[in-house]
Amino acid sequence: MTITESMVSVLFKTETIEKVRQQFKSNNERISIDCDGMNLRLFKATAGNINLELLCRDNGGMYFKPIGYYEFIKGGFLGMNNKLIVYLLKEFAPDYDKLTRNGLSLTNLAEVKFLSLKENGLIAAFSRETIELVKIMFGNKDRSESQSDNSEQARQFRLYPHLRHVRLDEALISNGLKVDLLFCQEGYPQSFLDDEYKINGAFGAYMKNSNGFNLNPTLEHKQNFDKFYRMSLLSAFKGI
Repeated sequence: MTITESMVSVLFKTETIEKVRQQFKSNNERISIDCDGMNLRLFKATAGNINLELLCRDNGGMYFKPIGYYEFIKGGFLGMNNKLIVYLLKEFAPDYDKLTRNGLSLTNLAEVKFLSLKENGLIAAFSRETIELVKIMFGNKDRSESQSDNSEQARQFRLYPHLRHVRLDEALISNGLKVDLLFCQEGYPQSFLDDEYKINGAFGAYMKNSNGFNLNPTLEHKQNFDKFYRMSLLSAFKGI
């Protein structure tokens, strides 16, 4: 079993499910889970869902990365039709598929669900991995603009400033999706899904100011951004 398969399997373990059921009944915000040397936790978000999260470290420090989340749906007389549903993020869907082919038991859950491509794209746009690359892009931009020489390339940049930005564009895999980070003419990056997904328009815009970085969803995705922020699914805002 790979590391990511092991993380996904924790979602479906009997002891995890029991902790989740108790957590929905209690006011516990955090419950620690140790698995194969990994630091995981169950985190109850303000929206009411419970996330399974992994403690990670990058150049910016420590943060929590969501793997999936649980929703508890009440229903029926005396709660006889209550449902515990787990949603998996796109990044971990291949591991789930492999585990189910190998006989993963889902008897503790009523249903397993997945978010839409646009919803997963928004989570990718505001993941910690994406924002760390955005910071690098601004650093490269600042260094590029500080260089003053008489080369032909510098002359071309002065005549056509947008060419400098194109040269600084980046791409990455985030939440299992190919994400393009492209500088707009105003001088800040925006996030798009790769053309292969056939999803038009930007998901987010990232601006730098004297206080740091201003991370903004586009108008189309503002409602889901606010929802996922309350659900604590955007790892860019989960530093510790």
